[in-house]
Amino acid sequence: MKTKRIVVCAAVLLLALVLVCFGVQKAHTFTLTNQAGTEKAEQIQPLWGTVRVSGDCDTDVVFTDAETGEQYIVGYITHGISEKIKLEKGRWYTVRGAGNLTLCPVTVRVA
Repeated sequence: MKTKRIVVCAAVLLLALVLVCFGVQKAHTFTLTNQAGTEKAEQIQPLWGTVRVSGDCDTDVVFTDAETGEQYIVGYITHGISEKIKLEKGRWYTVRGAGNLTLCPVTVRVA
């Protein structure tokens, strides 16, 4: 009887953890929208160490460290395909790319 309670409590705890994780990711998903076919740039900060990026057109996505100017490139993503890139947590990066880019989980710097 005690073992059943432990298993049920562990399952409930795991479900709660998964729901919180998905909620955080949904709240920290940002889409850079296409402005008349131009390439745009925004500053983002990774919530964790990895950022997932996807887009609706073929493009290279360039992350530039705001302090050092060092560039990190996600080479040539296509519509419907997402790529992950490891970036340092707590640093700000400028994101450049064409089309509508969806980034998660990130915090966006509003200018």
